[in-house]
Amino acid sequence: MKNHSFYQFILTVRGRKDAKGELAEEIFDDLSFPKQEKDFNQLSDYVETHGNFTVSMAVFDDLYEEYQEWLKF
Repeated sequence: MKNHSFYQFILTVRGRKDAKGELAEEIFDDLSFPKQEKDFNQLSDYVETHGNFTVSMAVFDDLYEEYQEWLKF
């Protein structure tokens, strides 16, 4: 099982031509994004309150689920 942060996973999503890829680009461009964080609640709170993200929280939720699966391999 991998021990990577959500941000490290996001780097693998960049370049996708969908809403997940768009959110990944926005996270990448956000210099204050918590790059070492793994906790869903901390990340969700940040995306909801600190970021200037244009994608819905449902996309973030889907990405976090994908992150959880990615950690397994």
